[in-house]
Amino acid sequence: MKRTIITASIVLAGVLALSLSACGAAPSASAGRNDGTLSEITVSASSTVRLVPDKATISFGVTTQELRADLAQSKNSEAVKKVIEVLTSHGVEEKSIRTTNYSMYPQYDWSEGGEQRVIGYSVHTAMSVQDQNVEELGSLLSACVEAGINNVDSVSFLCSGYDEAYCQALEQAVADSRKKAETLAAAAGKTLNEVLVITEGWQDASARYGRSLNSSAVFAKESAMDAGAPSIQPGETEITANVTVTYRMG
Repeated sequence: MKRTIITASIVLAGVLALSLSACGAAPSASAGRNDGTLSEITVSASSTVRLVPDKATISFGVTTQELRADLAQSKNSEAVKKVIEVLTSHGVEEKSIRTTNYSMYPQYDWSEGGEQRVIGYSVHTAMSVQDQNVEELGSLLSACVEAGINNVDSVSFLCSGYDEAYCQALEQAVADSRKKAETLAAAAGKTLNEVLVITEGWQDASARYGRSLNSSAVFAKESAMDAGAPSIQPGETEITANVTVTYRMG
């Protein structure tokens, strides 16, 4: 009896390996035993839904330079104030505007003898603006440059429909796991029964936008049609769901 069980295990392993090769994929799968018979099978699957981002966060800054520290600071404060006024006039809520960094440092001139001499001061204020509509992002950047920003560090894209897309990806991943499990079960001469365990895998939620669309900024029509605004292309964001599912086999 012991020899018969070992031989059956070898044959079953060979059948499963041939099944994976025939599918042209390498799903993660394992089988459980109960009293010497194959009773469970576990597979992993993933699915991706592509979504065009509709929200964005902009990170930019204002840098000013003057001979004296107080003058550089005053000039920077005035420029930042003007930028904030432009943002709010374009419908950006104050709670979406944030100062992320502030720095002031001297500027040096090095002589041939190795001595350094202070020739001025530089002040930098870094800011971020959240909750912006992607289609009007170019107009906002153009207006901010006119107001005084001279550093644009990054633009991050987000999706307000992330949760719905992720649920679609989860449903498809579970459906794909069943197809894989059915293929493996059939190759082993078994039938697939009910689900025993479903485990959700790691989720990258960096593209998730968590606020209501109603709280976003609304731009003036003439600003949105500014021909000199930069063209911002968000492309598509991939939203992926990963699952591991254990099925009972009969």
